[in-house]
Amino acid sequence: MSLERKPDESVFEYKLRICRELDGVKTWQEIADIVNDELGTEFGESAIRKWYVPIRQYMDYQRDHGSTDNELLQQIKDEQLRLEKLKVQVADERRAYKAIVRESARFDNIIDKLKSSFDELATLKPLEWSKPQTYISNTDGVVLWSDWHYGAFADNYFNQFNNDVFKRRLDKLISKTIQYGTFNGIETLHVMNLGDSISGHIHVSTRIQSTENVISQTQHVSEYISEALVELCRHFGNVKYYHVRGNHDRVNHLSKDTNISAESFSDLIPWYVSARTGHVRNLEIMENPYDDEIAVADVQGHICLGIHGHKDKLNNVAADLTLMLGVKPASIFLGHYHHSAERESTGGIDVIQNPSYIGTDEYSRNIRKTSKPAQKMLIYSRDEGRICTYNIGL
Repeated sequence: MSLERKPDESVFEYKLRICRELDGVKTWQEIADIVNDELGTEFGESAIRKWYVPIRQYMDYQRDHGSTDNELLQQIKDEQLRLEKLKVQVADERRAYKAIVRESARFDNIIDKLKSSFDELATLKPLEWSKPQTYISNTDGVVLWSDWHYGAFADNYFNQFNNDVFKRRLDKLISKTIQYGTFNGIETLHVMNLGDSISGHIHVSTRIQSTENVISQTQHVSEYISEALVELCRHFGNVKYYHVRGNHDRVNHLSKDTNISAESFSDLIPWYVSARTGHVRNLEIMENPYDDEIAVADVQGHICLGIHGHKDKLNNVAADLTLMLGVKPASIFLGHYHHSAERESTGGIDVIQNPSYIGTDEYSRNIRKTSKPAQKMLIYSRDEGRICTYNIGL
């Protein structure tokens, strides 16, 4: 018999042939030496024996049940291929897990940086607040904030947007909210942040357009939101703030498949706002009872849901959320699509799509999607539900 590896013989086939032909003829150490000399490996006698014995037992069993040697060899090759595939899958999963650990460590570091900046800001710039006169009415207001994209830059025929424009638009939004809320005598103002407060870095174009890195974007927009809420709390007896995640604020932007759903820069905003406005007694930061991407508000007895919208379609969202939650809302609010739209579902649910704060940026212009910057405010009464909608052009 030849102790050399044949030209068309795989490593597996060579090892199996040598072990089968020399089993009982030579010692396992001698067999290991032959294999090592031919393949350049360093198997010990125990390793080569423990590798071969289970294969021999399997082949003996199958031969007793009618399998030929060729069939047995093919079965073993198939099993070896399956194990190799499994090995690759495990390696891929290990790499993905390490990536998650790295992202988590970065996220924790971001939180530490924001805590440090918050402590400094709270000392240098305290937010002044005085409780307004309160009264009871049967009317509430809901103002929708979505797609602010703070940190983005746009300069085109349809729109100009930068951090200075952002601030001017916010001043107008808060002023109009106070005007319409006061005119309608609302008891409680529900502020629904429907996500994408920051530009983030989801698209290559947004990474190029962004004027600040994502940590700075998160810090600045959180401060603007805190200041805006405190201003609203000076004019309305009760203010409730709701917050859902968008798709521009996720931690891992490289791939949707590797995105860590449990970690988003958006999650830092309500945490920051809560810490910054802890002294404001008529402001309540609302928890999302079902999911971090679904806000639920009781507006004068009418259930309203708030979502970002990147996972939903205007025509299907009412049926999907009703079945998912087992709750039939009066209204569903969403953003994401950067233009205003409304429809009434077959179940009588109002689906209200908020336009974008940023307006037409370079990304939307490049895909031929233009829109006017605006946000919506809605007035609800206990008896009639939604009684009017204000489109606040910015």
